[in-house]
Amino acid sequence: MASIHVLGGMGFDSNIYLVEDEHPFVIDTGTRYHLRKNLADVADLLPLDSIERIFLTHRHYDHTGGAAGFAEACGAEVLVHADDANSVRIGDSVSTGARNFDDDQERVDVTTVEEGHEIATGQYRFIVIHTPGHTVGSVSLYDEENATLISGDTVFTNGGIGRWDLPTGDFDQLLESVQILSELEVGPLYPGHMSPVLSRGSEHIRMSLRNLTDFTQEDLLLSRLRPLLEQGEDIVELIRKGELNKVRKRGRKTEMSERFDIGE
Repeated sequence: MASIHVLGGMGFDSNIYLVEDEHPFVIDTGTRYHLRKNLADVADLLPLDSIERIFLTHRHYDHTGGAAGFAEACGAEVLVHADDANSVRIGDSVSTGARNFDDDQERVDVTTVEEGHEIATGQYRFIVIHTPGHTVGSVSLYDEENATLISGDTVFTNGGIGRWDLPTGDFDQLLESVQILSELEVGPLYPGHMSPVLSRGSEHIRMSLRNLTDFTQEDLLLSRLRPLLEQGEDIVELIRKGELNKVRKRGRKTEMSERFDIGE
């Protein structure tokens, strides 16, 4: 019988999901720091050489740092959306955020995927949904028949949402992505961090959407300007550059990511 095994992330690691079916595959690999244990935990469930593919939901190191080690141990193909692929392929330690974890991103040979790509395992048939916002190449995997969503860092359970203030992140894209996910029928929801839920996932996603839209324009202004001010930018110079007007013209309501217990 097909099943999805959850390997909860240790430390800063993302969750790792193992889809056990006729054609097994792994979603996300955590960092390199716990690679040996993560591989051992997967091997306790299935022989490593039976795993055909490793799917990365986005470029960030806490999801991709172990990809090279997993690929070597399993002899598996690594899949990632085209917009995030190059950062993983060349081992870009800046755009993947590996430097923030005091590590380097290992180079990985990857196969690129786009919106609509299908991963059929037997009983599951996952379709790639491009959900940018956390990163430009973030994706979610959706199985309509089983109403199952693997959401990466786009949404989390209990109304959590991914950060948009990291390289290639974008609030407007994230809002649109969460709106798309909120229209799906979702039972089991498997996020990149935090515990999954096995039913009523749609309610958690709609809560995430409310958290993105329930806050004031001033919150958006502060969330956009705070990193600039922390870098020593002068408020008068920001006004001269038109940064404040750029925010006001967007007319969006949002929530600062610090209010949520979310991963990177």
